[in-house]
Amino acid sequence: MLFEINKRDGLARLGRIKTKHGVLDTPTLLPVVNPKILTLSMKELKECGAQGIITNSYIINKNPELKEVAKEKGVHGLLDWNGPIMTDSGTFQSHVYGEIDMEPEKILDFQKKIGVDIGTVLDVFCEPETRFEEAKKELKETQRRIEESDKNKGSIFLAAPIQGGRHLDLRLKAAQMASQTGADVFPIGGVVPLMEKNNFKLLAEVIISAKKGLDISRPVHLFGCGHPMIFALASFLGCDLFDSASYAKFAARDSLMFTWGTRNLDELEIIPSEFSAAPGISIEQLKAMEKKERQKIIAKHNLIVSFTEIRRVKQAIHDGLLWELVENRLRNSPALMKVFDVIHSEMDWLSNFEPAYRYKTPIKTGLESNMRPIFTKSLKAGDMNHPYFGKVPNHLSETYPFHPGLLQDDIEGWKMQDWNLDRVKTILDYQFGEKIDRIFTSGETELVTSRKTKRLRNLLLDKEHVASLSHRRGLFVLQKKGAELIHKNTQFPKFRVVVNAETAEFNRKGKSVFCKFVEDIDPKLKCMDECIVVTPSDDLVAFGKLIVSPKELDLGQQGMAVRIRGGIEN
Repeated sequence: MLFEINKRDGLARLGRIKTKHGVLDTPTLLPVVNPKILTLSMKELKECGAQGIITNSYIINKNPELKEVAKEKGVHGLLDWNGPIMTDSGTFQSHVYGEIDMEPEKILDFQKKIGVDIGTVLDVFCEPETRFEEAKKELKETQRRIEESDKNKGSIFLAAPIQGGRHLDLRLKAAQMASQTGADVFPIGGVVPLMEKNNFKLLAEVIISAKKGLDISRPVHLFGCGHPMIFALASFLGCDLFDSASYAKFAARDSLMFTWGTRNLDELEIIPSEFSAAPGISIEQLKAMEKKERQKIIAKHNLIVSFTEIRRVKQAIHDGLLWELVENRLRNSPALMKVFDVIHSEMDWLSNFEPAYRYKTPIKTGLESNMRPIFTKSLKAGDMNHPYFGKVPNHLSETYPFHPGLLQDDIEGWKMQDWNLDRVKTILDYQFGEKIDRIFTSGETELVTSRKTKRLRNLLLDKEHVASLSHRRGLFVLQKKGAELIHKNTQFPKFRVVVNAETAEFNRKGKSVFCKFVEDIDPKLKCMDECIVVTPSDDLVAFGKLIVSPKELDLGQQGMAVRIRGGIEN
């Protein structure tokens, strides 16, 4: 599977999954389509925002009429849907009814015959209350089925579910074993009972345990996650795909979904502002409708709200403001608030994925914001009293994360700063560490400023260009001379990304570094940090910006690792 990751915000990512029937832009929701009962038409699903759908191959197979049409026209012809289709295997039916009469090999073969884009292994649904030893046996059987399905998946993409019940060590083991196969998607299964009981704390623990063991380069699907109030959280924890029939099931009992919860129609006195499925309708008119017509309108509302939230999550990832959105959503209920305890306990691990900077200035929205690494980073005290960060050197007033998110009047002690060597050293000290500021200024130093804006543009040392200043971030961008100085004056592996000798020759010519060719890396580097590229013998090859975190490389991330700014010839 080609999963192209375009932008990250911690564990969350904006990506593209390319299938035979089109692209899924992640994160996204796959509405569940019951092939026997269509609450909404395919056209209406697209109008609500669906790029792909999920249906149930077991239900299709067990219905003679549906089975015949699917075998003749394919699942896309059966459902009249020309976009990506994922199929479940019947595992959830085993959860509901206790047992199903279908062999794993046969249901996989059927999924292949009807031309699904993503087919799912018939795994063993592990109930949350299942004891450890029994859950361990079930996991062993699920893994056997995954390995067999991987051998016989043919041309379809294979989804390998991660089971293990409430046992977090089993979830980790399941993820590690599944990652060793050629499966294309990793759904986290067995979590619907947790969501039904509002046990979001355990849900978060289960997701994190799975993510710790999964190959991070492949997309993660959260089975049964269809309520808009948890899309932000699930994306924050690294889930890329969601599915649910909740939009239709809730509508059947007159329940309307919102980002802040669920309300039954009988509880509403007015039409909420978020309701756009039937413009101009009154609450009295909606309640007076014939049941089937009302169900259809509410289902449409539920999907519109869901996809609106998906778009909101995507924009938050793009802006680097997903944390702020998650904080907002978690405050909607006591059950969700408990997730903060999980985030706090797992912050050491989560911080591995924190980028060096984001595209927007971080915002404190409450006490929970204080657990973020960006707000706990040690910093030399200064004379500027920042409302988020406390005492900060005035020289950093235009440097990320201390600059522009606030009005200058809100920052006690703020004053316009001239560009001088002390200011440059303060920024270098903050960005790279104390040693670099001395290295970059140990000679004839020249500060090149814009004639028009008077802002610093370039830092020169002995007439050579060392670094440029990004005014968007207030941080320095390395140039060739700066990379050479860092390489000469620091010890391995400081600031280094190590590539194999053969690849190095391409990187010298300005070609980007890809993850599979990275042999070692400075573990203290963060995503978006400036770095230098070297060979195993520490020969300087190139310089640029690190695109992934060291932890992502450990977990098998693919694609670009370093965007090269310039090569260093021998």
